Amino acid sequence: MDEKPVNFTTIGGFLQLKPQTVYSWYRNYLSGYPEAVENKQWGKDNFTGSDKREKSVPILKPENFGEQMSVDEKMIDEEFYTVMTNRETGKIALLAETLQVKDLNDLINKIGEAKKVVKTITADLSPTYEKFCEQSFPAATLVADKFHVVKHILEAVQALRLRLKQEELAKLPATKKERREYEKQTRLINGESRIEMLTRSRYILFKRPEDWTVSQQKRANLVFETFPQLKTVYELTLQIRKWLDKEKAGKYEWEIEKQLIHWYDCAEQAKLTEVENLIRLIGSHEQKIMNYFKTGKTNAKAEAMNSKIQRFITANYGVRDKDFFLYRLAHYYS
Repeated sequence: MDEKPVNFTTIGGFLQLKPQTVYSWYRNYLSGYPEAVENKQWGKDNFTGSDKREKSVPILKPENFGEQMSVDEKMIDEEFYTVMTNRETGKIALLAETLQVKDLNDLINKIGEAKKVVKTITADLSPTYEKFCEQSFPAATLVADKFHVVKHILEAVQALRLRLKQEELAKLPATKKERREYEKQTRLINGESRIEMLTRSRYILFKRPEDWTVSQQKRANLVFETFPQLKTVYELTLQIRKWLDKEKAGKYEWEIEKQLIHWYDCAEQAKLTEVENLIRLIGSHEQKIMNYFKTGKTNAKAEAMNSKIQRFITANYGVRDKDFFLYRLAHYYS
């Protein structure tokens, strides 16, 4: 029963019992939870955080730390937890109710020599996790997760699209009659208004050109012709996405470094706020991004674990008893 998450409603239906009855039986007699609490085998790593609040540490297993680790955050029952996952085994090494650097450093200090085996850590672009990894794992290489990098650069394209849409909305006349006449005069060759064009172009700007359908290609051509600054930002972000292609991971870092210098030059010439923000983002995380090209590591394991935890929550219709829920989570995934 303990090998995978259990849906008490399904079992209750099979046994013709109320789900709450099955839940109580499992919790009190089958799970080993009461014995673990009584024998102080559960919750032994809990601590008082830097904010003076009692924090839970459901998982802290030195044996689960390995050469390739990933770190991410996950909200459980309205509280944020830090999750460190072994990329090779898929097991959780650390699950702690904190995002504070000092708290995380104190916990890692408990594992002693085990932390020295860690060689690479993939993480999002969070300054918190960057500081934590640098302090707790000084010998490890910190790698920016490419999926988070792509997420941020796509946000730059959408930010410009929304700004252009707001500018178009501001041009609309006050009265309905004047507005209809204005839209008639400014209507594009496909019959849409400029505002409609920007609204309906959201999805295609997330996709690569090779993934566009014929109709999406026509829409892209028209929106780029109408709003050339949108084309500029899209092409700048597309270049980064191409660099992050899987087949280039762990290769050609010297070539990417050379191309990145040229990218900065082109980006600075755009003279757009959204691109300036993108330049600062790439510049502040450049070394971690370049480390991706050297290692080819991503945060996929951490994201997959987040998905498993979410499915676990969903299968159990939320978190009824938080402490018992965390006990089961530790049992299944570590």
